[in-house]
Parts: sequence; structure tokens; C-alpha cells
Amino acid sequence: MAAFTAAAEVAPPDAASVLYAIHQVDSKGADAAEVANGSFATYWYGHAFNVEGVQYYTGFVWETAERYVKPGEDDIAPTTPVNLSEATFILDNPSSEQPWKFRGMEPTIGEFGAYERAPEVDPRRKPREFRTASGKLVLAVPTESFENGITISAYTLLVFTPPEKRQDESQDKVWAYAGNVIAGEDNGPACADGDVMPCTRSEGELVFSAHGVADLPQVTVQFTGTTISGPGKTRKLGAADAVAYTYDAARKEYVAR
Repeated sequence: MAAFTAAAEVAPPDAASVLYAIHQVDSKGADAAEVANGSFATYWYGHAFNVEGVQYYTGFVWETAERYVKPGEDDIAPTTPVNLSEATFILDNPSSEQPWKFRGMEPTIGEFGAYERAPEVDPRRKPREFRTASGKLVLAVPTESFENGITISAYTLLVFTPPEKRQDESQDKVWAYAGNVIAGEDNGPACADGDVMPCTRSEGELVFSAHGVADLPQVTVQFTGTTISGPGKTRKLGAADAVAYTYDAARKEYVAR
């Protein structure tokens, strides 16, 4: 317990350190920097975790595409994603001046987001973890986005495979993006106090559970609150509205069943 407490008190690498580990650019303490040909890299999220007694910290960074056109000619659409990269560190000596040792980085672990932006991390909800039988970690990062007057809550799913447990290093990533699941909506700004449409608000609780012989778990979102059921009508959400997701190996992400 004492060792774990000491590890928890050690400050993790900051955003600038994560950016440098991935792109070798000095952001001068900022959480974003231009990296190449008009591409911008932005620190997104950091997570400390323990796997088999090893204390890790991973910082995630999203990057826009490089620019080869004149300003104003960018083709940024609702479907335009960003690249997600990561840098992972291991707690080497908590009492030293440099307690975290750089373990490695991956320049791309998938694409996500919309309008060439990553979803905003929601600090009001806690991330969720699941440890698989093979030693992998499934991480659900709570996010929030806003579109057409509706606030959408979700979770970004990421899978960590300990480096020494990868079966094929040329194919298996240490971290991999594994999809996005919706976990609630609030149409407050769009409903205009009920003058435009019925006002509704829902929240989703994310639950991990074993799924047959598969190593990666099933992800279920159980909803409470209200939703629109027809013109001018709403209804309460219940057990029948839960949505279950399983990992699709071909698509390399979670999909609704």
C-alpha cells in the first residue's frame, strides 16, 4: 500500500513533455504546438494505471492533417477526423528528480472525432477500466460534444496491451482506439424550454461484462432519463433501452449488437 501511495503522489509528465516525446517539438509549456506542414498537435488526455505491479502513465495527443492548400480551402466536414497518438512512461524511481522513464510512443493508434477536432474530455465523469484475462486494459474515457443544440455524452474506448504480451509487434499496437459509445443526450439549448420540441435529458451508465470466450469485454450502456417518443411526446428510459456493444475484430472497434 505504501508503494502505491507514493506512486500516486508523483506528478505525471505534463502536456509539454508528452508533446515532445511524440513530436520532438518544444511547446514552451503549452498543450498544443504546430508540428509539420501546418499540422497542429494538441494534448488530449492523460491516464495513470497499474498493470501487474508496473505503474504506467500514458498521454494522448490528437493531430490535424498536414496542410497543402491555401488558407480557407481546407475541406473540413462533420466526418473529418483527427489522428490519435500516444506516449507511455513507466514510474522508475518515485524519489528521484526524474521519476518517470519514457517507455515508448506510437505516432498513430487510430482516428476519431469530427470537424477535425477530438471530442472534449468530460471532467465531471470518471474514466472506467476493465482488465481482461490476457492482461489487457480497456479504458473508457468520458467525453462530451455539442451539435445542433444537443449535448452528447459518450465514452471513447481504448485498449492497452502490455508491450511484452503483444503477439505480433508489426500488427499489434500497445494502445489502440476501439470506438465510441453514446452515453446520454441533453437537448436543452435546442428545445427552447419546450417551445421548439419537448425537452429531454438522458444519462448512461457504462458497464463492462465478460463476453463468451472473447478476451475483450462486452460494453453495455444503461440509460435513465427521458427521450422523445413521437411528435410532442416524451417517455422515460428503462432497462429495454440499454445498448450492448461487442468488439468487431474486422472493424477494430466496438459496434452495437
